[in-house]
Amino acid sequence: MTIDLRDQLKQKKQAYVQDEILSSAASLFADKGFRAITINDIAAGLGYTKSVVYYYFKNKNEILWQIFNRMYESYQLSIDEVISQDLSPSEKLHEILYRHAVQVMKRRYWTAIYFRDESELEPEQRTLIRQRKRAYDASIEKVYEEGVKDGLFVDIPSHIAVSGFLGMCNWSHTWFNENGTHTAEQIADYYCRVMSKGYLK
Repeated sequence: MTIDLRDQLKQKKQAYVQDEILSSAASLFADKGFRAITINDIAAGLGYTKSVVYYYFKNKNEILWQIFNRMYESYQLSIDEVISQDLSPSEKLHEILYRHAVQVMKRRYWTAIYFRDESELEPEQRTLIRQRKRAYDASIEKVYEEGVKDGLFVDIPSHIAVSGFLGMCNWSHTWFNENGTHTAEQIADYYCRVMSKGYLK
């Protein structure tokens, strides 16, 4: 029993340190660029030695890849939750776009990397992340197509509609200010209202 508790505490501590390293790396990569940052920079920002970082991640690329993985998992979990609910296509699309926009703004450092630094990944990683992004978009396109079929949405190609919606949301990380006059939630709501004027009949 004592050993299990120790293992749990050790795992929690390791997860906490990993999260710290990824958060520090994300802010540095977003601010100065992936290539300009070293493992030493990441460690120094946390008051660690570089050996601590190397204990959790074998190199800088693994850190970048984990940032991509976590962002993808977060987006995918959000959309899976919405699609699993008994909602109309218009309710689903509104909730998907709202959640997507909020996450883009609240995790703006991570977002900057996710949509900017794909070229820094290894070739097989790039292939996988592109497949994941296409699958994510396709899930939203399916919701849009359901709305068109039900006579709720304007009948335009779903990939064009969804690319436009996500493009509008994805750039908000470049100007959003958490200390500004509007919260991420308020801006996401405004976005959804503006976009709905374009797709609702």
